[in-house]
Amino acid sequence: MSALSSDPAQLERELGRARVAYEDTPGVQVIWQQEVHQLPTGRTTFGFRDGISHPNIEGVGLPGSNPQEAPIKAGEFILGYPDETGGLPPVPSPDVLGRNGTYVAVRKIHTNVAAWRRYLRANSSSAEEEALLAAKMVGRWPSGAPLTLAPEHDDPELAADPRRVNDFLYRENDDRGFRCPAGAHIRRTNPRDSTIIGDARMHRLIRRGTTYGPPLPEGVLEDDGAERGLVGVFMGAHLERQFEFIKAEWVNDGNFIGYPGEKDPVAGHHGGTGSITIPEKPVRRRLRNLPSFVVTRGGEYCFLPGLRALRWLAELEG
Repeated sequence: MSALSSDPAQLERELGRARVAYEDTPGVQVIWQQEVHQLPTGRTTFGFRDGISHPNIEGVGLPGSNPQEAPIKAGEFILGYPDETGGLPPVPSPDVLGRNGTYVAVRKIHTNVAAWRRYLRANSSSAEEEALLAAKMVGRWPSGAPLTLAPEHDDPELAADPRRVNDFLYRENDDRGFRCPAGAHIRRTNPRDSTIIGDARMHRLIRRGTTYGPPLPEGVLEDDGAERGLVGVFMGAHLERQFEFIKAEWVNDGNFIGYPGEKDPVAGHHGGTGSITIPEKPVRRRLRNLPSFVVTRGGEYCFLPGLRALRWLAELEG
């Protein structure tokens, strides 16, 4: 169960209603509760705007965030509809339970913000270089402006324009990665039209995330021991070739982009031995000895029923 509100008092009222419901339900008990919230900056604990990109899903009537992305079959995300292969994913039975449902991977991810800042500081000679290096590793500036459209400096005006902030392709606009490296976080997890091994459209997800824990104060380079990070939900009808594939092949392997052994600089597991290649002229730059900036604290795989299924479940007689 999740409860969302911009008003703490209203949130407590809704949680109270939920408690009454599950306390009166035999066999149901709370085993874990996580408080999450948006930071005052509206950004992640690393200081970057999040949640900018989402897929264009055929038939839902809502545009995707990238006007250049052709609609993706609904069956990639929702059970009961054809997917990109033309087939129908297996649906839990009875049909009323499975149709319009989907699968969800939930992850709680701790972020080592102090280590992130120290690494940027150690590999830069100025605050401007730190900001650029961070952007090269993420693929966007802190405001959300993409490197592909704003390669030299942050552009908050571009970032604030929903029609432009995600309107780009890689092969068309930055094929060799001189603006956004092929190994950058957002380019790995959504290669768009990049020349890669495989078809990026077969691995798209619906993703939502929020933060937990307090922000590390600006300028602090030592860990304060606080738990902080991201709770993310990743939804799709084929989690094996979506969430699991992205984590195994795109985040923790570099073969698909031609950099064997290199992992996602932000989300990859490095253990102090990681590296990232940044194309530059006349000579590319290769950073080494990356620590792990994120650590998975826990997670779960879930089935998310549709509204009809929820009504059906509610009407079942015990």
